Amino acid sequence: MTSISKKTNSSDKYWKEFTEFLNEFKGETDRAAVIVGAAKLDLIMYQILQRFLLPSPGGSDDLFEGYSPLSTLSSKINILYSLGLIDATFARALHLVRRIRNDFAHEVTSCDLASGTHRNRLRELFAPLEDYEVAQAIQNRYFATTKGPSADFRTALAILAGRLEAICIHNEPLKPYSDSKLIRDSWKMKKLKDK
Repeated sequence: MTSISKKTNSSDKYWKEFTEFLNEFKGETDRAAVIVGAAKLDLIMYQILQRFLLPSPGGSDDLFEGYSPLSTLSSKINILYSLGLIDATFARALHLVRRIRNDFAHEVTSCDLASGTHRNRLRELFAPLEDYEVAQAIQNRYFATTKGPSADFRTALAILAGRLEAICIHNEPLKPYSDSKLIRDSWKMKKLKDK
């Protein structure tokens, strides 16, 4: 199978899963949409990093588990940006979703996207997207029955998830630096003879 047909098969698989996610996602409450949506972004970023980074030499990868360096949503966003896999605007949008998620996860009373700081963050999140046809198309196709801030959040999250899925599909894994060995190949001939 060629690399193009592998990517096509991956694209078809991701598109099917993505569509299923959107269809389930649209019926959620604001709180559930925020928490489940952020979890979806976290999962996709994990998949990107698992695919992109070199595997751990010891077998088990301690970068993502427990309190390890890439276990948080924030750290995944930051490393994707630092690796050049997303730009600053993309990272900012993901951090806004993270902040909204954190607020929703810690509020004990009902919360919705139309109130307080959530509304302000949501405006900032949706502003770069609102003038693009793709945002309107997604909102009309998947979230036509949802109005206002709830529809805007779901649309922005769908675009973020879709873009992350594309990054996961289309970026090639890192390859070891050609001169990354402790013992260079050219040294092998120059090994000291036993005394």
